[in-house]
This record gives sequence, structure tokens and C-alpha cells, in this order.
Amino acid sequence: MIIDRNVTPYVVFSEDPVLTALQKITANQERIVFCVDERGVLQGSLSDGDFRRWIVEHPGADLNVTCLTVANRTTRTATFGTDTAHLGALMPQGVTHLPLIDERGHLVAIAVDRSDVLRIGCHEIGPGLPAFVIAEIGINHNGSVDLAKELVDLAAKAGADAVKFQLRNMDALYRKTSGDLTQSEDLGPQYTMDLLSRFSLGADDLFTVFDHCRDRDIAVLCTPWDLPSVQSLVDYGIPGLKIASADLTNHELLRDAGSRGLPMILSTGMSREDEIRESAALMRSLGTGFALLHCQSTYPAPYKDVNLAYMDRLAEIGQCIVGYSGHERGFHVPVAAVARGARIIEKHFTIDREMEGNDHKVSLLPA
Repeated sequence: MIIDRNVTPYVVFSEDPVLTALQKITANQERIVFCVDERGVLQGSLSDGDFRRWIVEHPGADLNVTCLTVANRTTRTATFGTDTAHLGALMPQGVTHLPLIDERGHLVAIAVDRSDVLRIGCHEIGPGLPAFVIAEIGINHNGSVDLAKELVDLAAKAGADAVKFQLRNMDALYRKTSGDLTQSEDLGPQYTMDLLSRFSLGADDLFTVFDHCRDRDIAVLCTPWDLPSVQSLVDYGIPGLKIASADLTNHELLRDAGSRGLPMILSTGMSREDEIRESAALMRSLGTGFALLHCQSTYPAPYKDVNLAYMDRLAEIGQCIVGYSGHERGFHVPVAAVARGARIIEKHFTIDREMEGNDHKVSLLPA
């Protein structure tokens, strides 16, 4: 069960001509739309079956009649916020879409009884469709808005479907230290903190880059590393969220991000199977549309350890779309992953593998 809060593809105004509803049904490929009044209050549903029955009863009818004339005005509904475990029981056999309304009757979401399709922006991801290719810029912009925009341009020119960045609130994420290392600490965390402090972009700068993505007509995703970052991305209007391997067991973050009605992509590279199972169950309980990415979190990942066959097991565990996030050198493994069934491919992307930073050396170049 997926709770889709992007109701635009499903909505027509009650006074629109029925031809508008037919065009929208064709565009959304879901065989149904919902009629609302000018205030967004649900008035009825109109499926392709409703139209067929109506046209049989009214042969030669004018297609300029209103949608509400043809619609089913006794549409079954549920209250937004109803536990997903109970929504299935409200759907009669053959019904796959249940409108969710607020206390005033406004249509606020659609419960969809399927998990094999994910929508990110204008992209539909699922069986029989081209793999969705994400150029993971991350912090490979090295703290430069201009370089981030250039990488967006290069990714769009190279044919990527989306670019992905990272947003972290350093104060929310990391404890303050005096800078002195204890006997139990080494230089690794200090080096990473130094890179993050120099190379991370704040929310306002990232949103400037996101606006540039829109101008270049390329989808944008972002990994939030903390709760304030989730809120910032939701406020901006991000079309989808990516959860890093390191946070797959961070159920506080997953629960917050998964309650926002956005499609989510989760990497699994640092978790045991029981942990993957728990997080997938949490996503399903929230009604979140999600995909699981097989991932090997060594940088660079040895080819012998990639084990693409595990995507089959991920699909069983998640009951969802699966993909591959690669940290190995080159592009050959992702090609094999697509042949194996990956519907999403994520690879790090840079302009120069010799630049300072952890991810550049395992990144693809624009060519």
C-alpha cells in the first residue's frame, strides 16, 4: 500500500469537460481520476469503466458534458491518517485507489494498492520501463555552488535522469568537540569532519542549485542526514528523498522522512538482512512508496564482493522496486545490474577524479 500525496495527476475539477478527465486518465495510466470542487472538496470518482458505461447509455453524447455528470458520486473514502493496515479492507475487490480526505472533505492523498511503481517528478520507475539513472553529486561540488551547477549541466548533457545531493545540519548531527583526540579516537573522524565542514553546502545554497536543476529539466533528489534537513527539503518541495546506507537503521529519521508522503530510495550497504527487513517493514507501515538499492559500501568496492544476485533477495524482502548503488570503478557493473533487474542505478559523478574528497576516486566522469 502506497500513500501518494501528489494528487495532481489524479484530480479534475467537477465542472471540467469529461474529455479533460479522459486525457488525464490516459496521462496518469491509472484508469481513474477524482472530481473536486473549486475548494478541493471531493465530489466523486471517474474511472474508464464509469465512462464506458455512460457512453453506452448515451451514444453520441457530447464530450463537453461535465466530469461530475459522468462520475460516481458515491465514492468510498477513508480519513487521511488511517492506519495502512486497515485501508486494504476498505477496498472492494478490483479497487486499487482509495481517496483519503481530511475532516472537511478535501482530497489530500490517494491510497494505492500497489508497490511496483515509483514516481519521482515526471519519471515513472518500474517493470518494463527504462532504468532511472541518478548521478550522485553528493558533496563532489566541494562546497562550490558554481561547480554544483556545472555538474548538474554535465549530468543533464550526459543523459542522467536525476542528480542527487546531500544536506546535513552540522549542529544537529555532530557533537561539539574541543579538537583534542582521546585514546579511543583516531584521525578518520577528524578528517571526515574537516571535509564536511569545508565541502557541505547549506540549505539556501543547495536550493539555488535545485532551482538550476529545474531550469535544466533534470530531476533532483537529496539525502537528508538529520530531522531538520528533512523539514528543509520538504519545505522546499523536493520530489523524492534518498536515505544513505549509514542511516538505514536510523528509524527516527526513516519514520520522519517516510511520513512526508514522498517517494524514498534506501541504500542497504551497511546493514544485515534482519535490519533491512525491519526498515522495509517500517516503510510499508507508513504507506511510503520506496525502493531498496543493493550496495557494497567499500570505497572502491572490489568486483568480487558486489554480488548482484542479492537484488533478488532484496525484492522479496522489500516487496518493492530494487536497484543498485555502485561504489566500484567503472560502469560495467551497473550495466549488468540493469540486466539483472535493477530499475534504479546510482553512481557517484564528478568532473575530476583527482579532486580532494572521498567520493571522487570512485565517481564516473561525464563521458
